[in-house]
Amino acid sequence: MPEPRILVFAGSWREGSLNTKLATLAARRLRAADAEVKQISLGDYPLPLVDATGFGNAPQAAHELRALIDAHDGLYIASPEYNAGYAPALKNALDWASTAKPGAPASGLAGKVVALGGASTGSLGAYRGLTQLRTSLELGFGALMVPEMVAVSFADKMFDADGNLTDARSSGFLDAQVARLLKLSGKGL
Repeated sequence: MPEPRILVFAGSWREGSLNTKLATLAARRLRAADAEVKQISLGDYPLPLVDATGFGNAPQAAHELRALIDAHDGLYIASPEYNAGYAPALKNALDWASTAKPGAPASGLAGKVVALGGASTGSLGAYRGLTQLRTSLELGFGALMVPEMVAVSFADKMFDADGNLTDARSSGFLDAQVARLLKLSGKGL
């Protein structure tokens, strides 16, 4: 059976992003389970705000992002939470990618297996934003969602110098989520 191909990224690309740390850790664990992993930064795909004039006129970065999504069996997205919602830049990138392939399903995420994680300095660990993102991905984009979500609370204190989670419970949730992502991608353990 071929190795599963998993695309990993965070909804934030700022320096020191806790969600980039979580995405990087998820990528390491996926590789350790023999997945073929490509980790990207959405910051490498600069996109203007999408509006009705953009449909049918997607910029090159949107085409590149869509091609990456199409080329993978599953996705791992680590999203920050902004005012109890998910990152607007992430929403914008997904919306652009959904318009970038004429004649194809409206979303490259239709039927794609997606796992979600989030990290924040607060007590809920981006959970409110993750539930909103999950609804959008499932209902709006047609993605097949991994049931487990990893929400790392007080994340500014939960990563060691090597980028590992110091909290055994969060680390165990991530292990279970990675295993489920691989299984649901059709190439699982």
